[in-house]
Amino acid sequence: MLYYTAPMARTYQKKSGKAVSNLASAKGAKLIGPSKSTKKGRNRGKESLKARILKWFGVMMLCGIVAAIFFAAGGYLGLVRSVGELGEPQVTSSHPTYIYSEPVGEAAGTTRVIGTIFEGENRKAASVDEMPASLLDALVAKEDARFREHVGVDVAGIMRALWVDIRAGEAVEGASTITQQYVKNAYLSQDRSISRKLKEATISIEIERRYEKDKILGMYLNTVYFGSNAYGVGAAAETYFNKSVDDLTLSESATLVGLLWSPSTLGADPDAAAYQRNLVLEKMFKAGYISRQDHRQALDEALPEPWPKAPMIESGLTGPPEIGDFAETVREELVNEYGAATVLQGGLSVYTTLDLKAQMGAREMLYGPAGFLAYPDDPDAALLSIEPETGYIRTMVGDRDQESQFNLATQARRQPGSSFKPFALIAAIEQGVDPQTTQFVSEKKRYTIQDAEGRPEKWNVDNFEEEHRGPITLEQALWFSDNSVFTDLVMNVDGKGLENGPEAIADVAHRLGVTAELDTSNPSIVLGSQEVSPMDMATAYATIANGGRLMSPTGIRRVVQNEGEETEKILREEGDRPEGEQVIDPEVARAVTEVMIGDVTRGIATKANLADRPVAGKSGTSENFFDSWFVGFTPNLVTGVWMGYAEGGATLEGLLALDSRTQQGPIAPPTVIFQTHMQRVLEGEPVEEFEGVEGPQIMADDVDQNPNSSPSPEGMVPATNQPANMQQPSAEAVPGPGEATNPIPAAPPVPSPVAPAGAPTVDPSGGAAAVQYGF
Repeated sequence: MLYYTAPMARTYQKKSGKAVSNLASAKGAKLIGPSKSTKKGRNRGKESLKARILKWFGVMMLCGIVAAIFFAAGGYLGLVRSVGELGEPQVTSSHPTYIYSEPVGEAAGTTRVIGTIFEGENRKAASVDEMPASLLDALVAKEDARFREHVGVDVAGIMRALWVDIRAGEAVEGASTITQQYVKNAYLSQDRSISRKLKEATISIEIERRYEKDKILGMYLNTVYFGSNAYGVGAAAETYFNKSVDDLTLSESATLVGLLWSPSTLGADPDAAAYQRNLVLEKMFKAGYISRQDHRQALDEALPEPWPKAPMIESGLTGPPEIGDFAETVREELVNEYGAATVLQGGLSVYTTLDLKAQMGAREMLYGPAGFLAYPDDPDAALLSIEPETGYIRTMVGDRDQESQFNLATQARRQPGSSFKPFALIAAIEQGVDPQTTQFVSEKKRYTIQDAEGRPEKWNVDNFEEEHRGPITLEQALWFSDNSVFTDLVMNVDGKGLENGPEAIADVAHRLGVTAELDTSNPSIVLGSQEVSPMDMATAYATIANGGRLMSPTGIRRVVQNEGEETEKILREEGDRPEGEQVIDPEVARAVTEVMIGDVTRGIATKANLADRPVAGKSGTSENFFDSWFVGFTPNLVTGVWMGYAEGGATLEGLLALDSRTQQGPIAPPTVIFQTHMQRVLEGEPVEEFEGVEGPQIMADDVDQNPNSSPSPEGMVPATNQPANMQQPSAEAVPGPGEATNPIPAAPPVPSPVAPAGAPTVDPSGGAAAVQYGF
């Protein structure tokens, strides 16, 4: 800034050539205004004020600069001191939540991984000693050719990159060394501030001072991302080549280094990954790390198929498709108990209750080439086996589509038909109704009930193939699956039935373990009109088999977090489960079990018998034959079988071999599937009888079939057990609106100690399953 004084003004005027030095003397005029001395004094005052302002401003600026210098120096010295205290960052390995089967052999170590759950970083480190020289050389050739010469910061590289950027007019080449990249990954954030770059350079120099070059390369490779959720070179080697780091070839080493150019893209594109690998190999050859022969051989090596070879997906559940339904059930249980974050971040070892041999055998029995439902157009099935005393799920098979996201065993809601009648029987026993003496008339019935809006409507009930048995006991009605007797029970005909029948039946079902909502506004609940899942039915029957004590079903025995590490923690031990809840009286459970044994030894479910092994159970079929069931149990194992079409809305009419006058199809019914599965699973196990049950628990083997007897859908019962006034079916009889599998039984077949004719002969302990799982 210029301050113009009087002399300066005169000088300016002289230069202009339009003024003289003394205007007063030239014209003789008298000068008007302040005297020269007065003006000088005033100008000096103004100069003094401005000078003082400038002076103080300068002093303040100088102080600020000095303070900034000291502050920066202090920060720098502090950074240097902190760098001196740096430790090598701990690169911990992490793994998915592993789901294991029961041991397939005698030793505990024979468990098999049947599923993995993960939504974290699949991180695995490797020591420098494990890393082949070709891997380290490839990294140097690709990322930092002067790595072995510089001290952490490559000044020559910075100048070269700057010159390239200036010529291009934009930032096209980086100048960070491998050491700087490692520091950024391990110690600092990813921001682009000057302070971060200063820290990065300072720490890099200290890292170079403290560690050998190969050590730095190894630390870098353990912290970088290789794509496909592989963090660290150990995880990358397993993900892309399914091998350990020390087994990597030259070509594989170059491939992994090439992935660093764009991990997410190249990790999913084998052609692009091969192209980048070739660029790395070319640089290695030009740098003298490999010979021309090695170069050519590495170029000829193909990438594995599929690519990656063994990926760990970024989230979700993976595992063998044959076990997908069970593994998904375990995942849900884990999330409910420990939370999604704990499960998805990995680190859990989950030891399950699954009998892998039984599982594979059951699936082959159903859907294998020689299975009961081998053809694509055959119905689907769900099979569940549960230990009553523990609630352990031993087998779980859903529909044939292994890629389906819908689990028929746990999510399907289907009408259980007459397999629901034992719940009505329990309600009756609890209300003092004696099933062995209380009689109702088996005949076509017509009731007046109220619809959903409270208006009266007619309800017509008949038995399958219009079988009318006259007066029979409630016990016999269960054996013969008589609809009309059980509707009298729920309607409380003559005051001999249930009070608040629908509500009482629903209450029993829920206490036993049925989780589905049940509508009690319609008495048809007694005929199994309410939709439930196979899991619900298996759980309820397991409660009966366990003396009325409900054990919530589980697929998990034991859960360990960080197993084998210093931070190992047992989250669940096998004995940690609660003892369950007593939901019905043990004597009531015993009484209903005794009646259900009769369904297998005397009723329509004789095809479910296991020769000398006692079985209790009940069959059921929904109206229009959309669903067919059998749920049964021995003292130590419950198995429920449902059959139908997964998409629903399609009938089984005419498909099942029920030995009925109208149902003589080619497909074995659920009773036969139950029998075949249970015989295999229990083979070699000691025979156990039901405690406290009176009367025979197995079928008599000295009764021949009566060729003149009336056919039954599930088997025969001795003629001596028929009511005296039993009516014979008419030739023109057709299925009524009720239970579709309830014709009159007659004489039992000769019990078979082995699977029935036509049953699958697959061996779950051999073939593909043996190869895959090491049976």
